[in-house]
Amino acid sequence: MRNLIIIAIVCAAGSLSAAMRPTPEYLKKAVVYQIVLRNFTRGGDFKAATKMLDHIRSIGVDVVYLTPFVEMDRDMDRAGWSNRQRSSGFDSPKNPYRISDYDKIDPEYGKDEDFAAFNTKAHALGMKVYMDLVYLHCGPNNVLKDKFPDAFQKNPDGTVKTTYWRFPFVNFESKGVRKYLIDSMLHWMRLGCDGFRCDVGDQVPIDFWVEAVSTCQKMNPELVMINEGTKTEWLEKAFDACYAWPWSFTVRGFLTPGTCGWGWYDGKPLPQAMEKVREYEAKIPKGSLMFAFVDNHDTAFDDGEKRFDRVLPVEAGNAAFVLCFLRKGLPLIYNGNEIADNALNATLGPVEHLARANKTVDWARALQPEGQERLALLRRLAKMRHEDPIWSEGSMEWVTDGEKNGIVAFTRTLGDHKVLVAANLTAKDADGGPLIGKLAPYAYFIKPL
Repeated sequence: MRNLIIIAIVCAAGSLSAAMRPTPEYLKKAVVYQIVLRNFTRGGDFKAATKMLDHIRSIGVDVVYLTPFVEMDRDMDRAGWSNRQRSSGFDSPKNPYRISDYDKIDPEYGKDEDFAAFNTKAHALGMKVYMDLVYLHCGPNNVLKDKFPDAFQKNPDGTVKTTYWRFPFVNFESKGVRKYLIDSMLHWMRLGCDGFRCDVGDQVPIDFWVEAVSTCQKMNPELVMINEGTKTEWLEKAFDACYAWPWSFTVRGFLTPGTCGWGWYDGKPLPQAMEKVREYEAKIPKGSLMFAFVDNHDTAFDDGEKRFDRVLPVEAGNAAFVLCFLRKGLPLIYNGNEIADNALNATLGPVEHLARANKTVDWARALQPEGQERLALLRRLAKMRHEDPIWSEGSMEWVTDGEKNGIVAFTRTLGDHKVLVAANLTAKDADGGPLIGKLAPYAYFIKPL
């Protein structure tokens, strides 16, 4: 195997300065696994997903994060559908991010008792469960509009104001709406939810999040909040982590040019892109976590035929995951990444739609060399994060010498111990300079200094 792995057993202890909102200790070492129920299994529901929890735990996963599973709006007026819905080919109004009832599980996925059973087994295996909160917008027939006359934001002409995705904006100036949404969070916590990933969290007022977190932490002081956003004030006042958008999209975009970048990576030379990463991450409050990914529900859906495990050798994704797991932050495994899944995704495909079944995780990859290589690597990386405090407590410094040749590298330091991590993200031999040396295509190393 091309990759040289030298793993340091570091026993020294240390600690980072606490963030303004202290983060639960377990989260610093955690590995998160994202499940899109529609994509994860052919069954597409909680009962099928529950059967897979032993496998997920075997990777070394600490947190299972579920994308929305609450009741979806059935409105067939295509004027209120997102561009993705319109182009998906499923001709379905049922978008998990266009919600009609925040307190009900969509019948497509099961019942309350199925979710509770999922949580019970996950907790018995030693894992936490997080769920997606989609509070910026909702479906046009959301129950909010029947409960509160001021549920939706309005345009000057009195019409409902809608987001980029054509969904109604929720009105956070309504006291009734705010209480309802916080009560909904408490409802899911009673059923076993340990934390929330907050969709487009930056665009929801910070005073709402502060109120919500203050209330919910009375039920669970270790409640975790992850913001799908970038604003530092949100981290300082309400959230434990935000997305490592610039870094994640730079690594992905450099590996597979032309894939979804959301404006974070536009094909610029790697040294310039990484400089933007460093500028952004320098602003993150010390002690807060960066949620890093190589793939997620958005990228897998948008990339389609260009998914990295479809167009690149397995070693390319392996190199990216080494960086993702060992950089300072909170790493994400998207369902199927652990077996180098390269199937097309059907996030917008209803369970009853026959075509959806062909766009679920290809679990046969687990029996193939590529899948076995990826799984072994992620298990090893998860074990390192759990056993060696340098990855959770150590400082990080970027090593820039090899960036001009496509090598991303950094050191992690804890006390007298220092480890160098480097990965060649190109399909050719690359020189990383005197500290790193030469690396074969998609090769990586982890070595003590």
